[in-house]
Amino acid sequence: MVRMSIAYLSAEVGFESRLHTYSGGLGVLAGDHIKSAADAGLDLVGCTLLYREGYGRQQLDAQGNQSETYGEIDPQEFLTDTGVEISLPLDGTTLHSKIWLYRIKGLSTYFLDTRHPNNSPEHAGLGNRLYGGDDSMRIRQEYLLGVGGIRALQAMGHEITGLHLNEGHCTFAMLEMLNQGWSRDKLSQNCLFTTHTPVPAGHDRFGWAEVEVVLESLLPPDAKQLVDDENTCSMSHL
Repeated sequence: MVRMSIAYLSAEVGFESRLHTYSGGLGVLAGDHIKSAADAGLDLVGCTLLYREGYGRQQLDAQGNQSETYGEIDPQEFLTDTGVEISLPLDGTTLHSKIWLYRIKGLSTYFLDTRHPNNSPEHAGLGNRLYGGDDSMRIRQEYLLGVGGIRALQAMGHEITGLHLNEGHCTFAMLEMLNQGWSRDKLSQNCLFTTHTPVPAGHDRFGWAEVEVVLESLLPPDAKQLVDDENTCSMSHL
């Protein structure tokens, strides 16, 4: 059965401390957004990435030196395996992702999991850590979140009527909706964007050459207008 839904995408969502796929305020707020939507009876569905090692836990030793440790999340302890998968073209091959379900107060949030036997080690590693790796990894994570997130929600039977993008990490979702036939007017009228760090350092920027490699055919004909003077693409400006 097709369900009309507002898609809520966020790079991190905090539901409970044991499911450590969030780093702080952004993830906690995302979890609260979804819980509040459930309380209000909104037709909203969430999507994020499943980070198997979560976010680093910081410690100080007796000398004041800081270190980080990472655990390993077993999704079966917290999530339900939907048995549904998606695949995306990436790097001349295919990126596979499992879809896990978390239910809270009647609303669904889906976690995309790259630990798939058909993925290369590089692609499987996209789901290792929240905010880990270099720009090459980050843009691929954000491609999965934005483009893969839309396709995952549709694969689970949701017809998307609106977008709520929590920070710039997931704004490739807009290109996917344009690719699926939404007009720019419809997109602007049905897309909500929230930002929490209104300084340049808080917004991802990727080199245009890397954007072209990752997105390929998803880029609109006038995509070059998205490039600034430094030949980079700001996810928030997008």
